[in-house]
Order: sequence, then C-alpha cells, then structure tokens
Amino acid sequence: MTPTDFMLLVGTIILVGFLADAFSRRSFIPDSLILILLGMILGHYTGILPPDVFLSFAGFMASIAVAIILFDTGLNIDLVSTIKESGQAFVLGTISYAAATILISLVGYTILGLDPVRSLILGAMLGGTSAAVVASISEKLPISEKTKVILDVESTLTNAYALLFVLTLLDFVNQPLDPMLALSNVVSALSVSLVLGFIGGILWMGVLLKSQRRPYFPVLSMGIMFLLYALVEYMGGIGAIAAFIFGLVLGNAETVKKMLFIREETALNREFIRFSDEISFFIRVFFFVYLGVIFVPPEEANIYLSSVLIVVAALLSRFIGIRLTSPPDEEVVLISIPRGLSEAVVASLLYSMEFPSAMIYLQVASLVIILTNVATAVLIPFVMRKKHLSS
Repeated sequence: MTPTDFMLLVGTIILVGFLADAFSRRSFIPDSLILILLGMILGHYTGILPPDVFLSFAGFMASIAVAIILFDTGLNIDLVSTIKESGQAFVLGTISYAAATILISLVGYTILGLDPVRSLILGAMLGGTSAAVVASISEKLPISEKTKVILDVESTLTNAYALLFVLTLLDFVNQPLDPMLALSNVVSALSVSLVLGFIGGILWMGVLLKSQRRPYFPVLSMGIMFLLYALVEYMGGIGAIAAFIFGLVLGNAETVKKMLFIREETALNREFIRFSDEISFFIRVFFFVYLGVIFVPPEEANIYLSSVLIVVAALLSRFIGIRLTSPPDEEVVLISIPRGLSEAVVASLLYSMEFPSAMIYLQVASLVIILTNVATAVLIPFVMRKKHLSS
C-alpha cells in the first residue's frame, strides 16, 4: 500500500463514519453496524487490509479505544441526574447483567464446550449493553428523561462490570476459583481505580479550570488521562474505570466543587467537551472498522447457534430485570440490548493476550454485536408504533 493509497483509505473511513453517524441519527440503525460491515469488506472479503496483519495490534487498539470512550462518557454524564436515578439503574443493571452472564455462560458451556471459568468469561464479556450505542439510540426516542438516564447509567455500569469481572476471572483460568480471593481482588482493583481516578480528576480540575482557554489544554488533558490510566494499571487497578471517573469529575466540575465546599463559580467550557467528543468519534469509527477487518467469519455452525442463543439470553435477562424493578417505558428498556465497544474491546484484549480459544471469543463477540444491533433496530419501530397507538 502506497502513502497515497493509505490517505485515500483513511479519508474514506472518516467520510463513511461521518455519514453513518448522520444516518444513525435519522434512523435506528447504529453506525457501529455500518462500520463493522465496512471493515469486513476491507478485510476478509477484499483483502485490502489483511486480517492477520491487523490482529497483532488488537491490544493497543482496544486499550486506546476503551480509555478515550470511557473518558468521554464520564465527561458527558450529568452527575446530579445520575445520582437521582442511580438506585433503579443500579438494580436494573446488576440484575440484568447477572442474569445475562449466567445464561450466556450456560451457552458457552453447553454449545461451545468451554470449561466453567472460560464460560463465565464469555458471559461476563457479553452480559452488558453498550453505553455508546444505547446513548445514541435513547436520545432519538420519544421516552421520558428518567428512562434515558436509567438506560445511560445502566449501560455505563454494565460496561464497567464487563471489564472488572473479565479481568478478575482471567486470574483464575489456570487455578482453582477461590471466592474470597476473587472478592478481595475485585475490591482492591476497584478501590485503586476509583480513588486514583477521583484524586486525579480533582487535581487536574484545579489546573484546568484556570487554564482551559489556553491553547492545547484539551490535548494535554487527554495526555494526563493516559498517564493516569497507566499509573492505575501499574498499581493493580483498572485503568479504564479510572479514566471514566477522571472524566466524570471534570465533566461535573461545578457539582464536585459544591460537594467539596469550594465556593468558586466555574465550570468546564463546552469547547473542551466538544473536542473530547470529536476525538471519541474518531477513535470509535476506526475501532469498529478495525473490528470488522480482523473478523473472520467462522466455519463452525455452533458459533452461529451460540450467537443467536446469546441474543435470546440478552432479551430474557432484560425481561427478568424489568419484572423485578418495573422501570418506566418497559418495552423500550426490554429491547435495549445492543452490544458494542466494550465487548469488542474485551474480545480484542483476550486475543492480544493469546488467551486460549481467543478467536472464538472474537468471532462470537462480533456476531453478537451485529445481531443485537440488528434486533434492536428492527424491534424499536414496532415498540414505538405500539406506544403511539396506546397513547
């Protein structure tokens, strides 16, 4: 590939990403689905981007993507609304995620032949909904603001669950599972991530609020986030969660300062958040195309069967969560099952670690992302029509 060919390819991907985003805002078809299909065309079906070459970059791509996306998610969450609705969102997310993890693990154990721990890893990886996709869909639906907040908070929570539990379970693949040790590791990793993310956010908030209008500070803030991510990982925490907390503190500077009894009236300017949104968009576009590039359609029928059963499990787990929590707009909550970035990131990380059967995880994750997004896009018009007729 010549430099000119490379420039043509990059420009085409960005253009398609922009058009896919614009199309998804006018329809219920997620841009992630369009981008994954583009990647599959560029990779497996034409060979323009050989999958074997790009698979070696899976770990780097996944780490960068999850850090930037969760940082941007934190920046854009309204902490006041989140706290008000976090109780119901927490219960709904926890119940749905736990049910999905168990059901998907059974699929992995019975259909794919994975051992119990590897089956749990599959369940933990695919048990939650995609924060990025759910947020883009919920903002277009005629539902209550409370429902939108619940869906956004719940999907963000389950993304964190996926990262936390998969990384924890990896420690027990080749040794007996000790529940107390697992709990200790979870608490330790979570504590390091939350504390350092919060402290880092507070310290950088003080610098940023006084200097944010200077040139290049948004870029510098992104660099500080990467440094924090690395520090937390070195200390045994989860860098992605720290990046999320770091963004959450900066995005809610006014609220956080009131909580800390700081009287100075200042807030993060919108240009800073807009810059983060655009970087997040850029990374998300390339990562979903990358996921399509490295996806090789499986030949085994059991992988296709398990992917379909996982979609059924996702719907069933949502039904269980809804019956126990009774959220508003139940039909919309029920069909909000799209998987996306976090699932793709975890699958890519497993591959980069040369995890046993990693290609199966990658293939199943890719198929489940496609199927759940298609299912959500197909079901939403029916639910909206039903709501319209009943109102």
